[in-house]
Amino acid sequence: MTSERERRLEERNRLLEHQLDFLRAELLHLVHEREKNVYSAAWLIFRPLRRFEAALVDAATPLLRIFSRETAAPAVESAAMEPAAQGETQKPRRLLVDVTATARRDAGTGIQRVVKKITQGLYRDPALPIPVIAVRCEGGRLFTCEAFVAALIGGTAGQDREIEIEPGDRFFMLSDSWNAFEEFQPVFSRIRAGGGEIVTCIFDLIPVLYPHACHEVTPPRYEAWLRRALIESDAFLAISRTVAEELADFVEETGLPHRPGLSIGWFHCGSDIADGAPAAPRPQIAAAAAGGAMFLSVGTVEPRKGHRVALKAFEALWREGRAARLVFVGRRGWFEEAIAAEIRGHAEFGRRLFWFDDIGDAELAFLYDKSAAALVPSYAEGFGLPIAEAARRGRPVICSDIPVFREVGGAGALYFRVNDPAALAERIRELLDGRATGDPSAVSRVSWAEAAHRVAQVIATEDWTRSLP
Repeated sequence: MTSERERRLEERNRLLEHQLDFLRAELLHLVHEREKNVYSAAWLIFRPLRRFEAALVDAATPLLRIFSRETAAPAVESAAMEPAAQGETQKPRRLLVDVTATARRDAGTGIQRVVKKITQGLYRDPALPIPVIAVRCEGGRLFTCEAFVAALIGGTAGQDREIEIEPGDRFFMLSDSWNAFEEFQPVFSRIRAGGGEIVTCIFDLIPVLYPHACHEVTPPRYEAWLRRALIESDAFLAISRTVAEELADFVEETGLPHRPGLSIGWFHCGSDIADGAPAAPRPQIAAAAAGGAMFLSVGTVEPRKGHRVALKAFEALWREGRAARLVFVGRRGWFEEAIAAEIRGHAEFGRRLFWFDDIGDAELAFLYDKSAAALVPSYAEGFGLPIAEAARRGRPVICSDIPVFREVGGAGALYFRVNDPAALAERIRELLDGRATGDPSAVSRVSWAEAAHRVAQVIATEDWTRSLP
């Protein structure tokens, strides 16, 4: 019988092979594009400019590396040497929710969606266990975000006002703070001096657990942020129990320094994406949902999301004569040139294969409602929002068999072996033929209002699930 250790080693090897195949496809695509450029008339015109550009890059790169070392490295060292002084800890009395990065620039990312939905839910909840104020940091001082909040809940925005730190304040780092942690140092000091605590929201550990799934600049930035956050934070609040456990295990295994008694808790993201009945979609959206059974895959086009796994599974189904349709929804991310070219250059593109990168909530709700099932073939996630969103709208879900998807999908989702197109194709056949059915009611389907309430409840009552020595 295969031991658990051997099984994990086999799955790790499969993941590495999958990652190599993805990068190989990306490299071959880029080589092919280069060959086309070399023999084009445009290349003969622009080749001298490319040489000039390369010379500039070669000259600037050493300077950029020096600047990067000077600006990034001291942040971790100073954090480890000089954590903010702690006054006598007070009971939670007020929750200050940081939305700085999202209020400054809303790029529509998944993290910013969570920030907006949680903030909206907190402000609309009349029964919170603790008063809440959304704040932004500017020059080491905190200010309200009147226009930001008004855009979420309606009403007229007043003038932003400065917030004075009070004893017992809990400062919840909800928004993305990877590149601006130094800015918050004065805030941390005043929070601690008043007997308050800093709680950091953590969305996943993908950059340290799966660095090859990320853009090359992300893992070092993330690791520097995580080291600093571990020193400054009294608690972490993860978007799933799986991420909470991964964080605790990672800290213990790596021996990273952290504040004594570091608390860790979790909540589940919401699943409601649009109020009321979906609005009429654009004609091309409606056309994609018409015809054969439509399967919907939602997520940024990037290495870990499994777009090629889904495409290969459907190619097998199409060879059998199945009329099923595959619809991708998501913006382009990174290392996506090859798979983007495969999708847009596919013989079935526009017939049984579709990709939309500009869809809002209303059209997304329409596609969920028209789908035979949602597909979530990722090999690494922090939560798995499409699983919950599809289930809330009563649609079955077929997803990779990874721990966080088991947590979210529970007994209601249909699972297939991660990174295995043949296994995914078989699951789709079973669903189409009636040999397998999902149970959306057994999937996590909390609302954003419920998610926001749990955030406040965990912090206000200190309902943590794990504590590190």
